[in-house]
Amino acid sequence: MLIRATRKLRINALLLGLGVLLVTLGFNVLLSVSTLNTLATDMVLSGYRSGAERLARDIERGMRFGKPLASFAGMDEMLAELGQSAAGIRRVTIIDARGSTLYEQPAQDSKADSTLPPGAASQTREGKDGPQGAIKTADGYRLSIPLRNKTPVGQLLVDIDGKPINAATEDFLRLSSLLLAAACLVAGLILAGRLGLLTGQRAVGTSLSGMTRMLLVIIGTSQLLYACGTLVLFDTFVKQAVRTKADILAEGTGRDFEYLIHKGVDIASLRGKDQALEQLLAANSELAGAQLLTPEGKSVASAGHVPDPALTVEKSLSTYWPSRFRQKQEVLRLQLAVQPQAITTRISALALDLGASLLISFLLLLELSKLLGLIAQRNLPPDAAANALGSSHHSLAVQALRAAGFVFFLGYDMGISFIPLLARQLYEPFMGLSRDVAIGLPISAEMVSAGFALLFSGGFSLRYGWRKVFAAGTLAAAVGLMMGGMANSLLLLILGRVATGFGFGLVLMAGQIGTLGKANAGAGLTSVFAGIFSGSICGSAAGAMLADHVSFQAVLATGACTILLALFTVMLGKEPAEAAAGSAGNAACQGSGAQTAAQGHMFSGCMQLLQDPRMHMILWLVGIPAAMCLTGFLHYLLPLRLANAHVDQSDIGRIFMLYGLCFITAGPLLGKWIDRRKDKSLFLTLTGLLSGITLLIAATATNMAGAAAAVISLGLAQCLAAPASMICVLTLASAQTLGREKTASIYRGLERMGQVAGPVVFGIAVTVMAPASALLLMGGIVCALSLLFHLMWRLRTPAN
Repeated sequence: MLIRATRKLRINALLLGLGVLLVTLGFNVLLSVSTLNTLATDMVLSGYRSGAERLARDIERGMRFGKPLASFAGMDEMLAELGQSAAGIRRVTIIDARGSTLYEQPAQDSKADSTLPPGAASQTREGKDGPQGAIKTADGYRLSIPLRNKTPVGQLLVDIDGKPINAATEDFLRLSSLLLAAACLVAGLILAGRLGLLTGQRAVGTSLSGMTRMLLVIIGTSQLLYACGTLVLFDTFVKQAVRTKADILAEGTGRDFEYLIHKGVDIASLRGKDQALEQLLAANSELAGAQLLTPEGKSVASAGHVPDPALTVEKSLSTYWPSRFRQKQEVLRLQLAVQPQAITTRISALALDLGASLLISFLLLLELSKLLGLIAQRNLPPDAAANALGSSHHSLAVQALRAAGFVFFLGYDMGISFIPLLARQLYEPFMGLSRDVAIGLPISAEMVSAGFALLFSGGFSLRYGWRKVFAAGTLAAAVGLMMGGMANSLLLLILGRVATGFGFGLVLMAGQIGTLGKANAGAGLTSVFAGIFSGSICGSAAGAMLADHVSFQAVLATGACTILLALFTVMLGKEPAEAAAGSAGNAACQGSGAQTAAQGHMFSGCMQLLQDPRMHMILWLVGIPAAMCLTGFLHYLLPLRLANAHVDQSDIGRIFMLYGLCFITAGPLLGKWIDRRKDKSLFLTLTGLLSGITLLIAATATNMAGAAAAVISLGLAQCLAAPASMICVLTLASAQTLGREKTASIYRGLERMGQVAGPVVFGIAVTVMAPASALLLMGGIVCALSLLFHLMWRLRTPAN
């Protein structure tokens, strides 16, 4: 029987391990493909846009010389020439300001089919825009170039076939899939060997923690090898994308010179040819040089330089002869030199994006490995399960809460990046509110609903238990996300976000309450928050990636299905029979407390806590100032300062990721430190000091490194604040009388006032004075308040 159970455990571990490998590497593959697709599409479309803008300038020049747009002589030939200048252009259209089609090449059979309704272009832009401002269509992209003659008179529309643009991405996906299959095969064989399936060993050969480490090593190594192979593929495909753009530019520019040659102009003596090449280089940073060469290789005109002869593109310029036996003869060659630094810059940016996606995949791997350990532990014999539980630093419930928090926020945050965009799509006049206010209602309603859930969750947990509250929150959030997935109006989206926010509040408090009742509460709380932030980082990345390929509503529905898995995960944390005896005393205390609480209403006994001066010391001197620094600086002021400094949005996202990484990496270590120290108030003092230091660093920072240091300091402050504030509050006599459930709910609800007030206070401060001065002043105040708290807490704490 034991041999059969052991073999079953090995097979389950192998299957689950391969499942984790497929999910993490597949996630990495999709993120890499999405990154390359965005870069390649942007680069190729910029080449098409360059040619379209050149035609738009010619049309505007003609209108300034008296040619009306509605009867522009030679327009059809100009549109046809643009369509023939580069492969992939399907149709070129001119519409007037009302949206009616004036010219089209190639012409459609039915004019009704080619006529756009008034405002069609602006309506389409309410949806998803591609790179270079291109509008995604069913079979490609549409570039829209405005035409002006003092006032807007129309638009030049260029329809581009998407198949040539997506060819590089499809090739990359095929090669990445081969790398994925090879990694799965090798890792599967290594896993099977380590688990003893290939050798026939009877012993398991590794503990559950050892199995998790083994998965991290094997699958992590596979991911690193995949990342190295991906960078090599990136280099090849980026060069291909740059060459494609250079080909498009060479074709369009070459046809302009050929037109002059056919008219009999001597290019060698033409004035302004060098300036034309210089303008081409100035408009396209991927080009290092351009020159016109004779067939013998003599330079006629040049601009820039040729850094690498291997990275050049040539276009033959020919003249027509009157004889029908010899139609063409090459007279010049246009040579464009690609800038190697442009390729290096793109590769560096791709490497950073790949590093971020690799980090996200590692987080996914880490949490799924922990979930795998929980599932495997359920399959162990009772004695082995008890031994595995005893060797762990956390109770089974805390491990399950971390995994469940990860799964919940993996689904919950899938829509965090596009809720305002979805609200904009569904906008309709609503209660007489302005458009901007109405678009912000879903998020505002979600935050208000979450605040109410925080207040009620303590009473619910005391009456029904934190597991039932967690389950209710999960179901509420899933229903809310599903309502958002089915939303066809702004009102339905708002109602969905209300339900989602209420579920968020219940789950967040249930996770903390379920941890506070265990030994090593500090380490347990930081572990749960590490799982929550891992899920949030992975969920936001997955949602943004899915939103590039499917509708926003489909992403929300996917998040709803993912969230429901948290119900199964949290049930894995039920203590086994052997471990339940050790917590019988605690359970009895909970039962008596719940029985007592049932006699009064949900907020009975709260006034004693609200009148406790030491609770107000924690709240007003540390809790609220730290919360204001979090939302006022991290979520409000920092993005504005970075945007004003012209920092790329991707770099801003990486800086924000540092905050979550503090919880994932440093949080568990700080939690163990908090548990070892008897004086928990010291960590509240450190929380306030680090929050103030964050503002001081930000006030003096002048580069990205300073901003990153400020975010790390704030992350460490919040890592200390999350467990230390709750543990300190629960040591108060009034809190012990009220119970940990209600105490946690009330304190977190009051602390949320600081999060709400943070953006307002920081906004007023930077309006009254310079941002650097405001940060210095507020940083000094926050540090002074933390020192004041330390002094007053010492004076009011009774001697032991």
